[in-house]
Amino acid sequence: MGIFMEKKVRGSILNSYMAFVTKKWGKEGYRLCMSDIGLWGEFKDGNYYQDAIRENILRWIAREKGENYPRECGRFIVSNLGILSWLVRFSDPKTLAAKFPKNFSEVYSYGRMEAITDKDREIIIRLYDVNRIKESCDVWRGVCEGALEATKTKGTVEETRCSIDGDPYCEYKITY
Repeated sequence: MGIFMEKKVRGSILNSYMAFVTKKWGKEGYRLCMSDIGLWGEFKDGNYYQDAIRENILRWIAREKGENYPRECGRFIVSNLGILSWLVRFSDPKTLAAKFPKNFSEVYSYGRMEAITDKDREIIIRLYDVNRIKESCDVWRGVCEGALEATKTKGTVEETRCSIDGDPYCEYKITY
């Protein structure tokens, strides 16, 4: 019998998603989202919660507000990092991408992230066993776009592989 790892995410991620909901649709949007997904109360940044909550928030955003909003939520998360967001502006995309895997492992109890930075003006981000819904893929694309914006770098992000479509991982190609 294999070991089953519970998929959990830190409250700071859930709070970032809900901060996006509040910014876009106000306190009423926050209340509606929480009510529609069957939750009350607040998330504590340092605590871990079932990843299904994250997925339900993303589904709500896409269903109630539009399919383009999970991607915008990803960009928002990067720009809403407080002082870290200010420091990121002085970083280049490769330096920032190299830190992604460690940061990822601090907020997700499952999956794995890989950042490949060996090519000039190109970064490949791979997520293994992370995305189970399309909205999650869209958020990660937005996170990659947000990293470009935060470092004041012009570029593009393309999802080149998707585990939902049967690939072994989700892959985002960042060209700048």
